[in-house]
Amino acid sequence: MPTVPTTPAVPDQAAAAPDVARDALSVNLNRRRLAGGWSLRELSAATGVSKGLLSQIERAEANPTLDVLHRVAAALGTDPAELLRRSLLPPHIVRAGDLDEPDDETSVNLLFATPGHGRTEMYRSRLHPHSQSQLSTHGAGSVEYVMVVSGRVDLVVDDVRHHLEAGDSARFDARVGHFYSTQDVPAVTYSIVGYPMS
Repeated sequence: MPTVPTTPAVPDQAAAAPDVARDALSVNLNRRRLAGGWSLRELSAATGVSKGLLSQIERAEANPTLDVLHRVAAALGTDPAELLRRSLLPPHIVRAGDLDEPDDETSVNLLFATPGHGRTEMYRSRLHPHSQSQLSTHGAGSVEYVMVVSGRVDLVVDDVRHHLEAGDSARFDARVGHFYSTQDVPAVTYSIVGYPMS
């Protein structure tokens, strides 16, 4: 019997599509939830979707129904298409040597900012010994996250002082007055400020 030639197997792109959508949803849901300051429990209460299912979606382990997708999107102030959109944002590299960091003064550099409502901003700050950043507030609903990369800082929020060592992180209500200060050791911090969806 003659041998029938075979053709090489071609990856089925359609079969891969659900994985791509699930991965995009996982990333977008987690990013938008954290940017809005939502905990899983809070988002669950707002949508009627169980905390467990939301967690599974963020881990790309579950396929939500269209109804669940619509409810989650509405709570986050977006639409289902945006939650399923793959990120096409290319890497944007900021070189440390390009930052404006004079040797003799405290510096704060805005590294990245997302436009529009629900925006986020990322900063790098370098504080010299015995220095203090400016007193800041960022408006209603804003949340600030900070990590100390090196040195030691005191985070003062609403006149309450919190001591942070290298590797420590903090999250706080950024609508109240706050600043960072050092004693005898310089410090470098990275901060992210998240603003609410309006």
